[in-house]
Amino acid sequence: MLFLFDSGETTFTMLKKHLKVTSRALSKKLKLLETLGLVERIAVDNPRKIFYTLSERGKDISQGIIAFSRKFSE
Repeated sequence: MLFLFDSGETTFTMLKKHLKVTSRALSKKLKLLETLGLVERIAVDNPRKIFYTLSERGKDISQGIIAFSRKFSE
């Protein structure tokens, strides 16, 4: 989620390369995050061009995680 927070919109391929996971594992996690309302799937111009981005809820949670980690890393 934090990678999506930093990058904004990204593709499945970019996520896969950054996270170094299999397509199957990433697909399962993205579906779970979508179900939980943390990630949004955006189709642009045609169904083959899909982007993933954090929902407002996902952004709120990510900001909380970042604030929490900063507080305890000082």
